[in-house]
Amino acid sequence: MANGTSGICNGLVRFWKSIALLVTPAIFSPLPIYFATTEHSKVAACGYVVIIMAVYWATEVLPLAVTGLLPIVLFPMLGILSAKTVSINYAQNATFLLVGSLIFAIAIERWNLHKRIALRVLLAVGVEPKRLLLGMMSATAFLSMWISNTATTAMMIPTAETIISGLSYDVEADRQEKHVQAKKISLSNEKTGLLSARTYGKGPYRTPEDLVRIVEHDDAEDTYEDEEGPSDRSAEQADKIAKGLLLGTCYAANIGGMATLTGSSTNLLAVEVIEAIFPKSNGIDFATWFSFGFPTMVLILILAYFYLQWLFLGCSCLLGCMKRERCRGLCQRNQSSAAYQVVQKQYKELGPLSFPEKVVLFHFVLLVLLWFFRDMRFVHLENDRAAGWTYFFRRGYVTDTSTVMLVIIPLFFWPSRPPSFLCCRNNEDAQSSEPAPPILDWSTVSKKMQWGLVFLIGGGYALADGIKVSGLSSMMGRLFKSASGFPPVALVLTVTTIVSFTTELVSNAPVAAIVLPILAFLAEGICMHPYYLLVPATISCSFAFMLPVANPPNAIVVSCERIQVYDMIKSGFLLNLIGILVINVAINTYGFPLYDLDTLPSWGKGYCQHNLTTTMTSSSALLNTTLTPGV
Repeated sequence: MANGTSGICNGLVRFWKSIALLVTPAIFSPLPIYFATTEHSKVAACGYVVIIMAVYWATEVLPLAVTGLLPIVLFPMLGILSAKTVSINYAQNATFLLVGSLIFAIAIERWNLHKRIALRVLLAVGVEPKRLLLGMMSATAFLSMWISNTATTAMMIPTAETIISGLSYDVEADRQEKHVQAKKISLSNEKTGLLSARTYGKGPYRTPEDLVRIVEHDDAEDTYEDEEGPSDRSAEQADKIAKGLLLGTCYAANIGGMATLTGSSTNLLAVEVIEAIFPKSNGIDFATWFSFGFPTMVLILILAYFYLQWLFLGCSCLLGCMKRERCRGLCQRNQSSAAYQVVQKQYKELGPLSFPEKVVLFHFVLLVLLWFFRDMRFVHLENDRAAGWTYFFRRGYVTDTSTVMLVIIPLFFWPSRPPSFLCCRNNEDAQSSEPAPPILDWSTVSKKMQWGLVFLIGGGYALADGIKVSGLSSMMGRLFKSASGFPPVALVLTVTTIVSFTTELVSNAPVAAIVLPILAFLAEGICMHPYYLLVPATISCSFAFMLPVANPPNAIVVSCERIQVYDMIKSGFLLNLIGILVINVAINTYGFPLYDLDTLPSWGKGYCQHNLTTTMTSSSALLNTTLTPGV
């Protein structure tokens, strides 16, 4: 009997995903059935879809992108939205902004421009442990602003491991150097002992021979201590440096994505939620997000750097390695060290800046400039028009998506080598060569493109649209009225803390897709500026520093033999708290003038303008329907 029960339990554990997949819709099926014949049928049906998608995203019983496709099936079948209306949500402006940024990231990766940037930063900063950690985190964070955090981590970790091998070589060199120094000290002590023995006439050792034996014995013990003790300490220090370097690379990849609108899928989800729930708003463009996200990212990165330096390098290296003998060998080495030689060798293998790299770099700078100067809202011209290069086009027609497509389309026909015809022909070209392949081709894009993110973000947008159309948003707005007396500062602190630690257990994109629409309706219900909750909550989704399941960069680092889950939990918990503290300080200081948070915009007033009598009548009707089903 016990064996049978144990077998059943083991079977349930092995197939828990299949069980959750089938049981979840069955358990919550009474919700749409109960309200099927009432005026709140759409509200109940939409709540049913939200619960199913939340469970599926949290447990990952289906791939995240596949769960994002459920609205196309469930919304039409439950009578919430037509399939045609739902499908439009998967081709929104922010979705194609993500597609364009991913395609440009593929161009950067294809020609190794990201690797050149990272290695160049390391050579410029240096390879002392504290400088090496700074260089790796800075380079990783910068790349993560434009490339996905997963791709950035996958690229930087092999580089970090190669440098770590150079650090191990430096440790062995330090051990041999200490051994030689110990031998020299021993010989010097022996000579000094022989000289002092001539005047030694008292005690148990009265002859020079007796004193020489004692000196040799003491020198042997000193040599053993100098040879083994510092060596063990240096090896332990090198292991800590390796852990700090790997974790710092992983954390910087998550932190860097906070700075730009395209740096993380959660940032784009926030934009889509704002566009879906507040269609009359101006939305958040690249420059608007960057003005808040970049300084916040820099603050968190700096604090994370000093925190990891203190945790893994110790106070001696934090205050200056020259003050402590135990890490002097590791910290003093620079261009002569093996780690520096490794970085320099990898950089030399890249060769001079190639023509494709120059082309991609030119388009990258052009894209950033066009994004920044597209719509300078802080400069107002006549007719209430903002300055920027879009001033010459129809107002509101050209967006960040148009900009990125304008830049990446030429990459599909721009040649990957200089032209060699007519006046541009080289002297060594005897015959006309074939046309050079373009910087980008569709086969490369289709292989490396993360199409799942498109469906995931589209699913989040469709979910927010369904919540609004079904009337579930109205109900949520009325329910959230009770939170209107809660202090805004405390509310933001509570929300960011909950989101930060929830994303440790569930991937950040599903958390954002579920939480952001709810927060938008919460802000609307309590008459708070929506950005006051949405922006810090979105950035808090990137505070996934504790567990490998939180995001792919964490899993990549834990797969290394040097990093244990305990190391990530120990360092990530306090880093989560640091991130929560910084985002709350940021949104309550320079966030206010940037987003004008002290005033409620007209497009965000929502239920504040609703008639109280209408609200009470709707609430009474809902209560009566609940007590008397079938009416």
